[in-house]
Amino acid sequence: MPRPATEADVFDLCFRGVLVYLRLTMIDTVPAELILDRRTALPEDYAFLLKAHPRPTWEGHPNNGQWCQFWLARHTMFREFGEGLTDACEKLEAGQVEPQGFHEWFMPRVSFFLGELDTHHKIEEYHYFPLLTRADARIGKGVDLLESDHHVIHDLLRGAYDTIVALDAAIQDKLDDVLGVVPRMRDNLAGLDAGLQRHLDDEEDLIVPLILERSEADLGMH
Repeated sequence: MPRPATEADVFDLCFRGVLVYLRLTMIDTVPAELILDRRTALPEDYAFLLKAHPRPTWEGHPNNGQWCQFWLARHTMFREFGEGLTDACEKLEAGQVEPQGFHEWFMPRVSFFLGELDTHHKIEEYHYFPLLTRADARIGKGVDLLESDHHVIHDLLRGAYDTIVALDAAIQDKLDDVLGVVPRMRDNLAGLDAGLQRHLDDEEDLIVPLILERSEADLGMH
């Protein structure tokens, strides 16, 4: 009889789907200084409406509709997951949680995180990014920049994946090896979280002001 699927199996299948998707969206035309792990914010000519609609004005704006609120809530969820997974690794390293208890908590959450992130990116790239680019051509180079972020995110995911698999194997078979793997996994997840947070911030600074300027209905968002 085939063995039952484990959380590690589910994670592996989920991640392989993410890898295929991200490889298809790599773009090599972004200025070196604007690559995800080098920039600290979007230049003004990319975030061209941010001055007119700065972040403090977003909440409660009449054009901040249901789609925008849902989209921002998903971003908040990704930020919280990234921070939570890294924090859990720090607690494991510090001996504040047992490896088996950590494993049971961590594996389904990291699988969910990667799966939801993959779906989120696909919906954006296959539907909303083209829609917004057709509505206002000025956003085009910003969308290209956001898509190029996936090249960097791919590398960060690769590093995180390798150490998650190594930790899973250690917890299952060689508990003595766990503490040797945890620091690398913590660092890789922290790097992934930092890149994702930069990407989400910049994505919002580009897209939310356009929605506030034009409205979801005018842009054809639904």
